[in-house]
Amino acid sequence: MIDSLVFEAKIIGFKEGFKIGLVWFVFYSYLFINDRTKLIRPFYAGLILSVLCSMSILLIPNDVISVVFIGNTISMSFALFLILSGAALYHASGVNLLPRKSNLWNESIFRIIVFILAIIFFLPDLAGTLVYLDELSMLKENALMTSISAAAGLVIAGVIFVAFIKLYKPYWMGSFFAIPQLLLFVAIVKLFGSGIRGIAELSLVPSVQRGFMKFIHDFVHQTFVMLMVPDHPLLKKTTWDFIAIFFGSGFASFASLIILLTIPAVFVYHSLFKPLPETGEESRVSRRRIKSIILSDRRKKALPVMLFVIFIIVAWFSQGEESVSRIFIPEPRPLIADKGEIVIPLNDRTINVTDGTLHKFSLIHEGEEIRLIVIKKADNTLSVCLDACEICPPVGYGQRDDHVVCIYCKTPIPVNTLGDPGGCNPIPLTAAIDDNFIRVEMKEILKKWGFVNRGESEK
Repeated sequence: MIDSLVFEAKIIGFKEGFKIGLVWFVFYSYLFINDRTKLIRPFYAGLILSVLCSMSILLIPNDVISVVFIGNTISMSFALFLILSGAALYHASGVNLLPRKSNLWNESIFRIIVFILAIIFFLPDLAGTLVYLDELSMLKENALMTSISAAAGLVIAGVIFVAFIKLYKPYWMGSFFAIPQLLLFVAIVKLFGSGIRGIAELSLVPSVQRGFMKFIHDFVHQTFVMLMVPDHPLLKKTTWDFIAIFFGSGFASFASLIILLTIPAVFVYHSLFKPLPETGEESRVSRRRIKSIILSDRRKKALPVMLFVIFIIVAWFSQGEESVSRIFIPEPRPLIADKGEIVIPLNDRTINVTDGTLHKFSLIHEGEEIRLIVIKKADNTLSVCLDACEICPPVGYGQRDDHVVCIYCKTPIPVNTLGDPGGCNPIPLTAAIDDNFIRVEMKEILKKWGFVNRGESEK
């Protein structure tokens, strides 16, 4: 175990070093081609400030800045760069999104933008990495060895990059990038190179995939609920069968991929199919030569975008083979109401509801089974909910990694969101929790059970 932790720290250090080197190289090559290499300084300043700020995060208590918060910040920074790349493309296509007299090549403005974007890119990732390494050091009980191993991985990545650049000097690759492509490249690096769970999740692809799928699921569900179609007795079965199509084997995943690839697809279309501008040259030969140069440049800048699309598709489907059959679904433990409440012990030798895994309990009321779930969240609080939501039939939930999964519609729901009402989230219960017991009043359970859609049993 000790050796595996040391190896994992080295892999994480190498990943961060490789990511820093890759972003630096592409940005520096872009500046080199445009003869603006002095503008690399704000990049260095942003990176250094990010390192210092991320190190200070280790001094802040976990209940102030949690791992979940850092993970959400990483995902938001990816979304920001993706949106910025689309906006930059739209601006480059001829629609001026900036004030008329503004100029991004103005050195003072460009320096500020680079400095801010460098912080937005590096700070969340470095903070997440340092927090995870801190957790590894506590497991190993030797912070020095973990730090040395991570630093070794960082140095190895740096040496590889320096040797490659010194030997080949491939700065010509900057000619494949303009500002829109550069921002898209940074977003793709963030997508493939971020993650706060070490080797278990070296990229954002799984979390972005689950996020897209949950959004699509909630949108479709809420639309049908708003229209009150499932409440019509004649259409109830047909409606639920139709909704299930959207969350069958991969529909939501495929729709999510289409959304993610929209901006890269616009890049390719803009580069390859947008009409060439008319030139003022009188000579037909000169006009043909200028158009040939423009078309060649467009194709060159479309090439990395097409490669990004291929990488996204491969990674997306390599992560998309999880199915509901692979989730953990515990057997419910029976409960009996006593004096108007149910009691779940916290110190039972046969079960530990604080171990971070999903636990189910069931009770019988007037011949009907009512199930509850209990799980510990990342902030060490216990979430107590019904094993059902207000939308899907009460088939219940299973667990996969840090998500619970609706068995009926396959929607992944982050454990940290349990307790929030609405959507496909389990219906939260108000519970009294002390050092020994979880207590929930029966009137609370029956009140919330009235919100559950039990259409499945009527099919």
